[in-house]
Amino acid sequence: MKFVGRAKEIEILERNYSSPESRLVVVYGRRRVGKSTLVHKFGEKKNDFYSFEAAEKLDGQEQISHFINQLDEKIRDTFLLQIGFSDWSFVFKYLTEKIIVRQSKKKLILFFDEIQWMGSGKEKLISIIKFYWDNHWKDKNVMLVLCGSVASYMVKKVLKSKALYGRISEEILLKGLNPPESYKMFSKKKSEEEILKYLMVFGAIPKYLEEIDQSQSFNNNINRLCFSKNGLMINEPERIFYAQFREVRTYQQIVHLLSGGLFSMQEISEKLKIVSGGGLKMYLDNLEHAEIIRHVVPFDKNHRTKLKKYTIADEFLTFYFKYMEPNLAEIRESDSGKLFEAISQNSFQTWLGFAFERFCLKNGWHIANLMGFGDEVLRVAPYYGKKDNSFQIDLLFKRADKVITVCEIKHQSSKISTKIIPEVERKCALFEVPKGYSIETALISLYGPDKPLKESRFFDHSITLKDILRGG
Repeated sequence: MKFVGRAKEIEILERNYSSPESRLVVVYGRRRVGKSTLVHKFGEKKNDFYSFEAAEKLDGQEQISHFINQLDEKIRDTFLLQIGFSDWSFVFKYLTEKIIVRQSKKKLILFFDEIQWMGSGKEKLISIIKFYWDNHWKDKNVMLVLCGSVASYMVKKVLKSKALYGRISEEILLKGLNPPESYKMFSKKKSEEEILKYLMVFGAIPKYLEEIDQSQSFNNNINRLCFSKNGLMINEPERIFYAQFREVRTYQQIVHLLSGGLFSMQEISEKLKIVSGGGLKMYLDNLEHAEIIRHVVPFDKNHRTKLKKYTIADEFLTFYFKYMEPNLAEIRESDSGKLFEAISQNSFQTWLGFAFERFCLKNGWHIANLMGFGDEVLRVAPYYGKKDNSFQIDLLFKRADKVITVCEIKHQSSKISTKIIPEVERKCALFEVPKGYSIETALISLYGPDKPLKESRFFDHSITLKDILRGG
């Protein structure tokens, strides 16, 4: 996989590696986001780097055997494969005696990848790791990295584990690439507008972006990956849900509903006939931990408000439920190389407009930095009118310097004219400015304002797609 970006995460890992003390680091995030690649990039030039990856769908004893096979490749002990390890305690005892106590003066790195499969989804493994950490590893200049892609397991049974309480030195929630990092994944021959379309369909997930054939057009890539019977992305939603959750159907129903808009917990409960309360909240929390959905809170409310609403956050699933899922039978039967165009021709431009709004909201902090007030931002949110339900503000920034920045987002393949001014003036007039705050306006568009709009100085800030992708 092409490795780009991740400078902040590499710096965090290096800082822990340079510490004179042993360190326990937890790395987690959704599948395909590049967690293993990140840790291997960090450890590639380290002498004492021992990586062990668990395999999905193996039971407890099979996981132990899989681990031992990997250990044998690293130490080549003639008798290792003849030992019948029946418990993780014996595995770690052997590991300690053969590797850790014989290490050099430099820090030794132990990387346990997909820890949720290694322990077969149970907490017992974490308790055993805690015992060895306390009694054998923490005083031996060890850096232990626990990594996993099942968010619910990593949060509940690792980060919030009583066994590891007070022992975790650092946690890294690895998310998709930021826009400038994503931009580096593409050939210089690709236009910014085409790159944006890929990011709005696939998100900034490195593995997805790597599957794009840089020599082909956007439509050709989408047809090949998503609208052909053997397309790589056709079964990706099943992999996402089955890798993360046990009650797959319930989670799929929730996400399918949220792909259609914003819904409160009560609305989700009523539409899907799921009792509102602890059970539904657990489903929603798990989906948020997996970064499949996110919640939106009205601009002037706190996070405990009953007006909190949920929407889909995963870009590919948004695209999948709109264009692929309703047409799966046709996709699996058709030999057409132009099926995407036939299915989406009447709606794709409109879809791109809404997708651009979601893209800007998701990258709100990055956009705030481009405008020069990132350090001042207290809140990033859309705004839905109270007095007039026919209007909304795409993106608002509430700032510590007592300024509200009202953003107008336009996905238009030409420069924006002065015709936009009355529309934004109306929204600003209807917006209830908090007491003591002043208001600014910002335009976020593909190509910026035309000359008359720029000369009008109506907008205090203007950010283009080029700014977003290239970092200003």
